[in-house]
Amino acid sequence: ELRGGWGGDTVIELQQLSMELQTMRQDIANYRQILATAKKDIQMAHDLQEQIKQMSLRLVHMKTNLPIHLPHADAPACGATAVPSNLTTKKNTSKDVPPNIQGKVSAKAGSGKERHVPVIDYATVDEFESVPKYIRGRLQYDQVNNAVDELNKALECKYSLMSRPRSKISEVDWRIITTCKRQEIPETKGVYFVVDDDIKRWSGLKLDTAGRSTITVLRTLKRIREIRGPGSLVRFAVLTYM
Repeated sequence: ELRGGWGGDTVIELQQLSMELQTMRQDIANYRQILATAKKDIQMAHDLQEQIKQMSLRLVHMKTNLPIHLPHADAPACGATAVPSNLTTKKNTSKDVPPNIQGKVSAKAGSGKERHVPVIDYATVDEFESVPKYIRGRLQYDQVNNAVDELNKALECKYSLMSRPRSKISEVDWRIITTCKRQEIPETKGVYFVVDDDIKRWSGLKLDTAGRSTITVLRTLKRIREIRGPGSLVRFAVLTYM
Protein backbone atom coordinates (compact mmCIF):
# COMPACT_ATOMS: atom_id res chain seq x y z
CA GLU A 1 0.00 0.00 0.00
CA LEU A 2 2.87 2.31 0.72
CA ARG A 3 4.52 1.79 -2.71
CA GLY A 4 1.86 3.85 -4.36
CA GLY A 5 2.85 6.93 -2.37
CA TRP A 6 1.83 8.62 0.86
CA GLY A 7 -1.81 9.25 0.64
CA GLY A 8 -3.58 11.51 3.06
CA ASP A 9 -5.54 8.68 4.60
CA THR A 10 -2.30 6.72 5.17
CA VAL A 11 -0.78 9.57 7.12
CA ILE A 12 -3.92 9.86 9.23
CA GLU A 13 -3.93 6.13 9.94
CA LEU A 14 -0.27 6.22 10.95
CA GLN A 15 -0.93 9.16 13.25
CA GLN A 16 -3.83 7.28 14.86
CA LEU A 17 -1.67 4.20 15.30
CA SER A 18 1.05 6.35 16.89
CA MET A 19 -1.48 7.86 19.30
CA GLU A 20 -2.83 4.41 20.20
CA LEU A 21 0.71 3.14 20.82
CA GLN A 22 1.39 6.13 23.07
CA THR A 23 -1.81 5.45 24.99
CA MET A 24 -0.87 1.79 25.35
CA ARG A 25 2.59 2.76 26.64
CA GLN A 26 0.95 5.06 29.22
CA ASP A 27 -1.50 2.33 30.26
CA ILE A 28 1.33 -0.16 30.63
CA ALA A 29 3.29 2.32 32.78
CA ASN A 30 0.18 2.83 34.93
CA TYR A 31 -0.33 -0.92 35.27
CA ARG A 32 3.31 -1.35 36.28
CA GLN A 33 2.86 1.33 38.95
CA ILE A 34 -0.30 -0.38 40.21
CA LEU A 35 1.51 -3.72 40.33
CA ALA A 36 4.43 -2.19 42.24
CA THR A 37 2.02 -0.63 44.76
CA ALA A 38 0.15 -3.92 45.09
CA LYS A 39 3.43 -5.75 45.76
CA LYS A 40 4.28 -3.26 48.52
CA ASP A 41 0.80 -3.69 50.01
CA ILE A 42 1.18 -7.46 49.93
CA GLN A 43 4.57 -7.24 51.63
CA MET A 44 3.14 -4.89 54.25
CA ALA A 45 0.26 -7.30 54.82
CA HIS A 46 2.72 -10.16 55.30
CA ASP A 47 4.71 -8.05 57.78
CA LEU A 48 1.55 -7.15 59.70
CA GLN A 49 0.49 -10.79 59.70
CA GLU A 50 3.86 -11.76 61.19
CA GLN A 51 3.57 -9.02 63.84
CA ILE A 52 0.07 -10.17 64.75
CA LYS A 53 1.31 -13.74 64.99
CA GLN A 54 4.12 -12.68 67.33
CA MET A 55 1.70 -10.60 69.43
CA SER A 56 -0.67 -13.55 69.62
CA LEU A 57 2.13 -15.78 70.87
CA ARG A 58 3.08 -13.17 73.48
CA LEU A 59 -0.53 -12.86 74.64
CA VAL A 60 -0.82 -16.63 74.97
CA HIS A 61 2.41 -16.65 76.97
CA MET A 62 1.15 -13.82 79.18
CA LYS A 63 -2.16 -15.60 79.73
CA THR A 64 -0.46 -18.82 80.77
CA ASN A 65 2.13 -17.04 82.92
CA LEU A 66 0.09 -14.44 84.78
CA PRO A 67 1.91 -12.98 87.81
CA ILE A 68 0.56 -14.05 91.17
CA HIS A 69 0.23 -10.39 92.17
CA LEU A 70 -2.92 -9.34 90.39
CA PRO A 71 -6.26 -8.00 91.67
CA HIS A 72 -8.63 -10.85 92.37
CA ALA A 73 -12.01 -11.66 93.85
CA ASP A 74 -13.27 -10.85 97.32
CA ALA A 75 -11.50 -12.56 100.17
CA PRO A 76 -13.30 -14.37 102.98
CA ALA A 77 -14.26 -12.26 105.96
CA CYS A 78 -11.39 -11.50 108.29
CA GLY A 79 -11.28 -13.05 111.72
CA ALA A 80 -11.29 -10.76 114.72
CA THR A 81 -7.92 -11.70 116.13
CA ALA A 82 -6.36 -14.09 113.64
CA VAL A 83 -6.07 -14.44 109.89
CA PRO A 84 -5.74 -17.80 108.11
CA SER A 85 -2.54 -18.10 106.15
CA ASN A 86 -4.43 -18.52 102.88
CA LEU A 87 -6.55 -15.37 103.31
CA THR A 88 -6.55 -12.99 100.36
CA THR A 89 -7.92 -9.49 100.14
CA LYS A 90 -9.71 -7.53 97.46
CA LYS A 91 -7.37 -5.30 95.52
CA ASN A 92 -7.84 -2.20 93.40
CA THR A 93 -9.08 -3.45 90.01
CA SER A 94 -8.96 -0.15 88.14
CA LYS A 95 -6.18 0.47 85.63
CA ASP A 96 -4.14 3.62 85.26
CA VAL A 97 -5.65 5.05 88.44
CA PRO A 98 -3.49 6.66 91.15
CA PRO A 99 -2.84 4.27 94.05
CA ASN A 100 -5.40 3.62 96.75
CA ILE A 101 -8.36 5.54 95.32
CA GLN A 102 -10.50 2.44 95.69
CA GLY A 103 -10.72 0.48 98.90
CA LYS A 104 -12.75 -2.00 100.83
CA VAL A 105 -16.06 -0.72 102.20
CA SER A 106 -16.95 -1.37 105.81
CA ALA A 107 -19.58 0.03 108.14
CA LYS A 108 -18.45 2.60 110.64
CA ALA A 109 -18.91 1.28 114.16
CA GLY A 110 -22.12 2.43 115.80
CA SER A 111 -22.99 4.96 113.07
CA GLY A 112 -24.62 2.86 110.37
CA LYS A 113 -22.46 4.68 107.80
CA GLU A 114 -20.03 3.18 105.34
CA ARG A 115 -16.40 4.07 104.93
CA HIS A 116 -13.78 3.10 102.40
CA VAL A 117 -10.71 1.36 103.73
CA PRO A 118 -7.98 2.02 101.13
CA VAL A 119 -5.60 -0.70 100.08
CA ILE A 120 -1.94 -0.53 99.23
CA ASP A 121 -1.40 -0.98 95.51
CA TYR A 122 1.11 -3.45 94.14
CA ALA A 123 4.44 -2.20 92.89
CA THR A 124 5.14 -2.59 89.20
CA VAL A 125 8.37 -4.09 87.91
CA ASP A 126 9.50 -0.70 86.60
CA GLU A 127 8.80 0.93 89.96
CA PHE A 128 10.68 -1.79 91.80
CA GLU A 129 13.69 -1.46 89.52
CA SER A 130 13.64 2.32 89.98
CA VAL A 131 14.34 1.93 93.70
CA PRO A 132 18.05 2.48 94.34
CA LYS A 133 20.01 -0.71 94.86
CA TYR A 134 21.26 0.42 98.26
CA ILE A 135 17.63 0.58 99.46
CA ARG A 136 16.24 -2.66 98.07
CA GLY A 137 19.44 -4.65 98.59
CA ARG A 138 18.79 -8.31 97.75
CA LEU A 139 15.03 -8.04 97.89
CA GLN A 140 13.12 -9.66 95.06
CA TYR A 141 10.12 -8.14 93.33
CA ASP A 142 7.76 -10.82 94.68
CA GLN A 143 8.86 -10.14 98.24
CA VAL A 144 7.68 -6.53 98.02
CA ASN A 145 4.26 -7.46 96.70
CA ASN A 146 3.97 -10.27 99.26
CA ALA A 147 4.48 -7.59 101.90
CA VAL A 148 1.72 -5.54 100.25
CA ASP A 149 -0.59 -8.54 100.61
CA GLU A 150 0.23 -8.93 104.29
CA LEU A 151 -0.15 -5.23 105.09
CA ASN A 152 -3.51 -5.17 103.33
CA LYS A 153 -4.59 -8.16 105.41
CA ALA A 154 -3.66 -6.33 108.59
CA LEU A 155 -5.51 -3.19 107.45
CA GLU A 156 -8.62 -5.12 106.51
CA CYS A 157 -8.71 -7.10 109.73
CA LYS A 158 -8.06 -4.08 111.95
CA TYR A 159 -10.77 -1.89 110.47
CA SER A 160 -13.22 -4.76 110.06
CA LEU A 161 -12.87 -5.40 113.78
CA MET A 162 -13.19 -1.73 114.65
CA SER A 163 -16.37 -1.43 112.57
CA ARG A 164 -18.21 -4.22 114.37
CA PRO A 165 -21.07 -3.32 116.73
CA ARG A 166 -20.12 -3.25 120.41
CA SER A 167 -22.64 -5.98 121.20
CA LYS A 168 -20.80 -8.41 118.91
CA ILE A 169 -17.31 -7.78 120.27
CA SER A 170 -15.68 -9.95 122.92
CA GLU A 171 -13.75 -8.47 125.82
CA VAL A 172 -10.45 -9.55 124.25
CA ASP A 173 -11.33 -7.85 120.97
CA TRP A 174 -12.61 -4.78 122.80
CA ARG A 175 -9.24 -4.37 124.50
CA ILE A 176 -7.58 -4.57 121.08
CA ILE A 177 -9.96 -1.92 119.73
CA THR A 178 -9.26 0.30 122.73
CA THR A 179 -5.54 -0.01 122.11
CA CYS A 180 -6.02 0.85 118.43
CA LYS A 181 -8.06 3.93 119.29
CA ARG A 182 -5.42 5.11 121.75
CA GLN A 183 -2.94 5.10 118.88
CA GLU A 184 -5.00 7.66 116.99
CA ILE A 185 -3.81 11.26 117.14
CA PRO A 186 -4.87 14.45 115.35
CA GLU A 187 -2.34 13.71 112.60
CA THR A 188 -4.03 10.38 111.85
CA LYS A 189 -7.53 11.82 111.38
CA GLY A 190 -8.92 10.32 108.17
CA VAL A 191 -5.81 8.14 107.81
CA TYR A 192 -5.73 4.35 107.85
CA PHE A 193 -2.68 2.81 109.45
CA VAL A 194 -1.26 -0.23 111.20
CA VAL A 195 1.50 -0.62 113.74
CA ASP A 196 3.94 -3.42 114.45
CA ASP A 197 1.50 -5.23 116.77
CA ASP A 198 -1.22 -5.14 114.11
CA ILE A 199 1.14 -6.63 111.55
CA LYS A 200 2.18 -9.40 113.95
CA ARG A 201 -1.41 -10.06 115.01
CA TRP A 202 -3.17 -10.07 111.64
CA SER A 203 -0.57 -10.87 108.98
CA GLY A 204 2.25 -13.20 108.18
CA LEU A 205 4.80 -10.47 107.51
CA LYS A 206 7.89 -10.97 109.61
CA LEU A 207 9.38 -7.74 110.85
CA ASP A 208 12.96 -8.94 110.49
CA THR A 209 15.62 -7.26 108.39
CA ALA A 210 14.00 -8.32 105.11
CA GLY A 211 10.55 -7.29 106.33
CA ARG A 212 11.79 -3.86 107.38
CA SER A 213 13.51 -3.50 104.01
CA THR A 214 10.26 -4.18 102.14
CA ILE A 215 8.55 -1.50 104.22
CA THR A 216 11.35 0.92 103.34
CA VAL A 217 10.87 0.11 99.65
CA LEU A 218 7.12 0.75 99.95
CA ARG A 219 7.85 4.07 101.62
CA THR A 220 10.24 4.96 98.80
CA LEU A 221 7.53 4.10 96.27
CA LYS A 222 5.09 6.29 98.23
CA ARG A 223 2.71 3.45 98.98
CA ILE A 224 2.91 4.06 102.73
CA ARG A 225 4.33 6.69 105.08
CA GLU A 226 5.40 6.69 108.69
CA ILE A 227 3.67 8.64 111.45
CA ARG A 228 5.78 8.54 114.61
CA GLY A 229 5.11 9.19 118.26
CA PRO A 230 4.49 9.50 120.99
CA GLY A 231 7.55 7.63 122.14
CA SER A 232 8.76 4.82 119.91
CA LEU A 233 5.36 4.13 118.32
CA VAL A 234 5.55 4.00 114.51
CA ARG A 235 2.41 3.92 112.38
CA PHE A 236 2.49 2.71 108.77
CA ALA A 237 -0.19 4.75 107.00
CA VAL A 238 -1.65 4.15 103.57
CA LEU A 239 -0.90 6.99 101.21
CA THR A 240 -4.01 8.08 99.33
CA TYR A 241 -4.32 10.39 96.33
CA MET A 242 -7.68 12.05 95.95
